[in-house]
Amino acid sequence: MDGRGQQPRWRTTWSMVQVGVLTAAVVGCIVLLLTGDGTLDRVYAVALVFFGLALLGHVTFLVITKRAERGR
Repeated sequence: MDGRGQQPRWRTTWSMVQVGVLTAAVVGCIVLLLTGDGTLDRVYAVALVFFGLALLGHVTFLVITKRAERGR
């Protein structure tokens, strides 16, 4: 953050890229959980939780950043 409370543009852009990648990872884990043979279900479930939490964090960052920019 700079002195005015605004995030650098590259940080929000990078967070949007990560949201896209994490969304693909979450969808991939769901597909593998539903279509897999059951031997790696625990691995996919743990990965789903991990990627889901990371996705939630990045989306929260983007929402808070946009609200702060609108409030200025």
